[in-house]
Amino acid sequence: MALHGWMRRLAPWLLGAAVACGLPARAQELRDPPVQTFIVWPNIPVVRAADLGDYEQDRKAFADLHGAKGDPAQIVAALQAVDSLQAHHEGVLAQFGRTLSAQFIGEIDRQTRAANPGVRRLRFDFAGITPAELQRASSLDEKALDALKAKAGQVVLAAYITYTRLDGSLVQGTATLVRLGSGASQSFTVTAPATLLGESLARDVFDYFQGTRFAAHRNPLPNAQWLTAAPGHAGLLVSRKTAQGYCQSQGADLPTASELEAAQASGFHGGGVVLQPDAVYHIQDGLYDAAAAVTDAEKVRANYLANVPNGYYYCIRRAAAVRKAPRSKAPHK
Repeated sequence: MALHGWMRRLAPWLLGAAVACGLPARAQELRDPPVQTFIVWPNIPVVRAADLGDYEQDRKAFADLHGAKGDPAQIVAALQAVDSLQAHHEGVLAQFGRTLSAQFIGEIDRQTRAANPGVRRLRFDFAGITPAELQRASSLDEKALDALKAKAGQVVLAAYITYTRLDGSLVQGTATLVRLGSGASQSFTVTAPATLLGESLARDVFDYFQGTRFAAHRNPLPNAQWLTAAPGHAGLLVSRKTAQGYCQSQGADLPTASELEAAQASGFHGGGVVLQPDAVYHIQDGLYDAAAAVTDAEKVRANYLANVPNGYYYCIRRAAAVRKAPRSKAPHK
């Protein structure tokens, strides 16, 4: 995208402003630092996923937005692209786009007033600068340009919304926020009636920025490796002898009941496993009944029929215990 002369003059200042605002060159988390108020570009393009020609044009604008990567000149150009995109789609969408973006911003403000947080994370203004000023900056005199420099660098985030109509009045919408200093982004998708789409998206965005940031769970079995059943046993009941034999072939063993419960509590995305709610699993002490475990009633029972296919299984490969060498006794003098 070609840059005007004023953009080139503005570029060194924008770089300094980005540093002053505490924007890291490569932010790993869109909402860091947790105590900063982010100024958001208030022009929010609303794009209907319909016309493929428009879609291709829009994706290029979004790619430019995500690809700014801290280049001050590209950041300004990306904001201009956002404004142009909004103007284009306002003509297509008439009132819906303006209503949706206004509803989105209004709900963010309402949620902020209701929660009364110590730090307001999102603010849809930028010290009085208007999009019109940024668009016509090439014709500004030096005094007006200096005033623009003092205000424009506060913009940290830009947003856009895409949506598609479903059956009846339902609409599926996605709001994407992009951090201009790094290209980091986060998207939020909801399905709601058209009249509630903006509010629903805003609540998800508000919760993301203002909600408690929970620490990651620790894996209760960090030194264990879980294996699924043999490929040929997937989804099948097998005998205890068969399950045990396969686990041993992998340098593993059947888990204990406590290991299986710890892994289930961790969940599939936390280093654990998922148990079918009505299934029975082979363990070292017999059979583990996942349904009975909900009420903690006879969840473990003996398995007297080692050759009957009566359970599913996982294998566990435990880390070898590290044995300490015994201390040598000092010789008596």
